[in-house]
Amino acid sequence: MKTVYKIIIACIITAIITGFVTAYITSEYYLNIPDAEFTCKDNASPDINGCCPGEELKDMGDLGFNCCPLDGGDCFPPIMK
Repeated sequence: MKTVYKIIIACIITAIITGFVTAYITSEYYLNIPDAEFTCKDNASPDINGCCPGEELKDMGDLGFNCCPLDGGDCFPPIMK
């Protein structure tokens, strides 16, 4: 009977240690992910408004300010750094 209790205690201790190690590794991984840096096509830098070359900042009312291509197409939020 003592052997059974030893096995149960060993399993509980292993589960606790595994939980703490998993939580530590997960938190370290997610806290050290570098921020994505968004750039325009051909690695061009966005202008002061966050729009790429060939785009202009437009006020779209309830949708806020968005960058729209000069030749038409979908508008999208400006690039923020």
